[in-house]
Amino acid sequence: MLFGAGCASPGQPADSPVSVSKPDVVLCQGNKVPVQALDNPRPASDLAPEAAPALQGRGVSAFDPFTWLIAQESSDRVMLMNKLDIPQNHGYGDVRDYMYIVISTQSMASEPGKLVWDVVESSTCTPTLDLGQLTAGAVTLDPSVPPAPDSDRLALLVTEFDCNSGQDAEGRVEVVTLTETESAVEIVLGVRPSGVQTASCQGNPATPFTAELQRPLGTRTVMNAAVLPAREITAPPLPPADLK
Repeated sequence: MLFGAGCASPGQPADSPVSVSKPDVVLCQGNKVPVQALDNPRPASDLAPEAAPALQGRGVSAFDPFTWLIAQESSDRVMLMNKLDIPQNHGYGDVRDYMYIVISTQSMASEPGKLVWDVVESSTCTPTLDLGQLTAGAVTLDPSVPPAPDSDRLALLVTEFDCNSGQDAEGRVEVVTLTETESAVEIVLGVRPSGVQTASCQGNPATPFTAELQRPLGTRTVMNAAVLPAREITAPPLPPADLK
């Protein structure tokens, strides 16, 4: 792994083959999901007897148990995921591929001696690499500095997902891996925690970050390899010019 701040060095010579191993576990909004559960999905209708009551839990809306897959399963916690026909694009590189729901007996609804299955989490996500102490952010090209085929520098914008009181992540963006091949540049960026004890969650602005390549970009595609599968990094639309 290579780490940097502000600029990135290449993780592999440009003529080397891709050698990124597929992870065993990915994250969905912080929830650990075995990749096997996504590659070879088991429908919610296959839940074991001790977990099946989760489907009738409090707050569980009617859904087709044959289309939702089992992401986590135990006697007190069930996580189900459903791949969206059309991914949700929240803008600025934040694209969500799945809906998910977590149902647990470890909830406010449970009482001593009486376990109650209840929805404790429900949202959307895209499978993301577990970067340890770092977290993956949303990544786009910087529209104010478009990538040039003859340049060995990539201007990116990284938006931190963690709460940071509306501040950017300047000085905390790091390169985890950067792999160059003849057809693509695959980059994994992580954001180091700010260390702030308390922070509000109104959303954070994008942080400019420059990655250095071993050779000019040419016609190669730039890919965000922090998500699974890797997704092309594109530029967000520029805001409309003021009318005069």
